[in-house]
Amino acid sequence: MCTEKRFVLAHERRQTLAATLKTDTRQKIIDSTLSLISTRDVNEISLQDIANAANITKGTLFYYYNSKELIFEDITIEYLNGLATRYYEWINNADKDTSFPRLAKYVLDFGARYGERSKVHIYLVNKALSDNKQLCELFREKYRSWREIIKKTIEERIDEKEKAEGYADLLLILIDGLIVQDLVGIENIDTKQIVSLIIDK
Repeated sequence: MCTEKRFVLAHERRQTLAATLKTDTRQKIIDSTLSLISTRDVNEISLQDIANAANITKGTLFYYYNSKELIFEDITIEYLNGLATRYYEWINNADKDTSFPRLAKYVLDFGARYGERSKVHIYLVNKALSDNKQLCELFREKYRSWREIIKKTIEERIDEKEKAEGYADLLLILIDGLIVQDLVGIENIDTKQIVSLIIDK
């Protein structure tokens, strides 16, 4: 093998390794932040706390994120992308009942199951409403995306197509309400009954 080709291959391997290490470190930061959120108030968590939890220096943390809001954004994006993947897997599963009533209940159940990310969601919403235009745009983009996804799949399951957009909006509004209720400890919310009340039978 010629020297030039060996150099190119070695360079490509280094780039691949560097990219893998970056991804691993970024995920480690996200996982460590989620671990902190499970036991701490979001407002009390500092970048130093996150660096300590991830067992990296603060300088290394700054290389990836220079504010905890950016970490929280990635946590939210990662979670929403994961939801979209699971939603499409469920919708396209021929063995599942994906009729509109079942779809509506599924959307409410999985959308409201934020777990520790609920704290992040509310924290980011407050930040977006107070002073962060970038966060506002992130939420607008994600809401528009989910609204379109849900609307499209509802349209495929009802005769009155013109109602699909309203149903999608209502489900998204309900999800936010359920997240807040979960955070304050409201239990045993019957999403099946909620669905029966909002769907014309």
